[in-house]
Amino acid sequence: MKLTEPSEGKFGTSVTKLVLMAGGKGERLYPLTKEVPKPMLPLNGKPLLEHTIEWAKKQGLKDIIICSGYLAHIIEEYFGDGSRFGVNIKYSIEKEPLGTAGPLRHAKELIGKDNFIMLHADIVCRINAKPLMDFHLKNNALCTLVIHKSSHPQDSDLIETDKTGRVVRFWKKPHAENPPTDLGNSGMHVFSARIMDFIPEGKYSMEKEFLPNIVELKEQVYGYHTEEFLKDMGTPERMKEIEEKMKKNQI
Repeated sequence: MKLTEPSEGKFGTSVTKLVLMAGGKGERLYPLTKEVPKPMLPLNGKPLLEHTIEWAKKQGLKDIIICSGYLAHIIEEYFGDGSRFGVNIKYSIEKEPLGTAGPLRHAKELIGKDNFIMLHADIVCRINAKPLMDFHLKNNALCTLVIHKSSHPQDSDLIETDKTGRVVRFWKKPHAENPPTDLGNSGMHVFSARIMDFIPEGKYSMEKEFLPNIVELKEQVYGYHTEEFLKDMGTPERMKEIEEKMKKNQI
């Protein structure tokens, strides 16, 4: 598949967007998510998604697209167009679950032709975005994965890179042999808008279909290794741990 040339421009000068994936039902947090979407659960006095939007604003990411589905109206009623928070928010709402990659294709017109960051909305993020974007642009990447050391590599999908950071293999669990890596995908990515050429309409998985496919096609996929704080709050235990860190100003 022939790709177009990547967008030009540096972080902070080009129209770089943040796409937040907020469509999941949060089943592991039930019954907390019975009437509240997972990204709207409170952490240290405000919804997780509000913490994320505050982080995005500090990083210069003021154009935000929220891809939602489950209880989407609650998110939209709270944030509106984003002006109250000093950002610009638009919404892409799926009528049925589209997986972890399908929502990007669904939001294609809103995303446009710029590089963008994608972040799962149940993740608490404290990354400095500028070095990440610089890394992505320097490598002329189709996709840059933010990777970090896995705390449980034995039962995780792992990512092997070469010395330049280029992803050479995905090690899907269960591992048939011992992987030469303990690095896992954090749930944060940087994409060129060219990725739309590789995502079909409808339900499609980021982790199990899209990412392994583009690596097999020898596309420019890189791993950005950082140990900055980036953690999902997908379970009650993780929520409690993250909230305690926030209260102690540890993150």
